[in-house]
This record gives sequence, C-alpha cells and structure tokens, in this order.
Amino acid sequence: MTMRFSANLGFLWTDLPLPEAVRAAARAGFDAVELHWPYAVPLPQLTAALEETGLPLLGLNTDRGDVEAGDQGLSAVPGRQAEAKAAIDQAFDYGAAAGARAVHVMAGKAEGTAARGVFLDNLAHACDRAASAGMTALIEPLNPRDAPGYFLNRQEQAAEIIEALGRPELKIMFDVYHVQVAQGDVL
Repeated sequence: MTMRFSANLGFLWTDLPLPEAVRAAARAGFDAVELHWPYAVPLPQLTAALEETGLPLLGLNTDRGDVEAGDQGLSAVPGRQAEAKAAIDQAFDYGAAAGARAVHVMAGKAEGTAARGVFLDNLAHACDRAASAGMTALIEPLNPRDAPGYFLNRQEQAAEIIEALGRPELKIMFDVYHVQVAQGDVL
C-alpha cells in the first residue's frame, strides 16, 4: 500500500500567495492539495499553479459567512438559506472550474430541529450541484472545544444526516483530530 499525502493550504505556507503555496507543496513532495477558502484568488492563477505542478485539488470549503460576526458556515443556520445556497453555488462553481473533487459544506453555528431541517435542505442543494459536476459534497463534524456552537459535532450525527438524506454524493470528511477531541479514543 502506498501512502499519499495532501497539503492543507489553509494551514501550510499561509505566508505565501495561494498559487505559490501550491508550488511549495509540490516542491515539498505532497501528492495533492486541499484549500479552505480560495475565493479571493482569481481562478486562472490557481488553475495555472495546479496545472504547472500536476497536483490535484482534493477539495475546498463553502464560505463561512461573516467571520467577524462569528459565522463558521451557513448551511444549518435558519433564516440564512439564500446565503447558504449562494455559498454552495460559489464553492461548486469555483471548485469544478479548478478541478476539485469535493466541497466541504460548512454547517455553521446553530442547534435544534429547525437547524437540522435547514441543513438537510441545503445539503440536498449541494448534492444536486455535486451530481451535476461529478463531485462529492462533504460534511465534517467539528469538535465543540475549537468550534463551540457548531451544528455538526459528532460522527453519529453526521452518519444520521447522510442516512436521512440518502444521497450518494454526500460523504463524511473524517478528521481524526476533531473526532479525538470531541469523542476520544480514536484507536
């Protein structure tokens, strides 16, 4: 079995412009890259760096919303469905044009049955976009210590949402760090 490694450019080489960070990942021997929020970078600059290095883009996140106001995604936030769908569309448009394989649909800070219903509706929209682009929609539980109030915070909750939606385009992005902090005993 050959292990392959992806550089998360939301954490690595953050002092460099994104196209240069892609090139740095290639020089460091990574096999792929993933991004958080690349939307301020003109798409041709990113795609040129990806083509030059031959690194595939595994995925990117939907926009978080107003970070200064505490937003950490919008897709489960009641009353912000239009903004969430616009963020989903932006991510799939940008991601598809850049050759990304997946979009992480960020739930945001919310709780309760209304939030669950909004999340399911927005995820159905994301799955429609994923299906038409040949991509995957991802959800990722974030631990409550680092992301207090984040709607999706347990693996079982993510699995239940995937089962309830019943769409093959929707998958869990399993982050060992978040699982260990939130639920412990990963091994």
